[in-house]
Amino acid sequence: MKPAFKLDAHPRRPRPLLSEPPADYFDKLPTRIMARLPQADERAAPAAWAWLSFLSPVLRTGLASVAVLGGFAASFYMSGSAPLVPATASTAALDAVPRTELANYLLTSGTRVETSDLATLTAAHPNIAKGFLRVSDEELNDALDAQPTDDPTYL
Repeated sequence: MKPAFKLDAHPRRPRPLLSEPPADYFDKLPTRIMARLPQADERAAPAAWAWLSFLSPVLRTGLASVAVLGGFAASFYMSGSAPLVPATASTAALDAVPRTELANYLLTSGTRVETSDLATLTAAHPNIAKGFLRVSDEELNDALDAQPTDDPTYL
């Protein structure tokens, strides 16, 4: 087994281990390092892009901006967005369904028809209910009066 290492048991070396660097060594060091690096030769631009070097930096930046925005506009235009369908197409398709079939669907299916839906429907077609609701005005008034209303705006 090795004996335990004790730092105090080992003698220290004399303090001036290294000599002082020459005068102005650190001032000249960056230039010496840069002189050792290989010089980057000016890259020859392809002939197709040589005309860009004659333009001013501002004009080159503007040209790059136009190219980027043009690419964005072209990709947006060519992305094939869905064609706009006029709103009358859905209304025409709904008008083709017979009203009795619509009423039966709404009454038998589990769909929830709200009063706001009926209000917009009757505002568009005032006599729509006469085809399937066969009630007199007195019966309708009695049914409406029997409905509890807590909100004073409906009174």
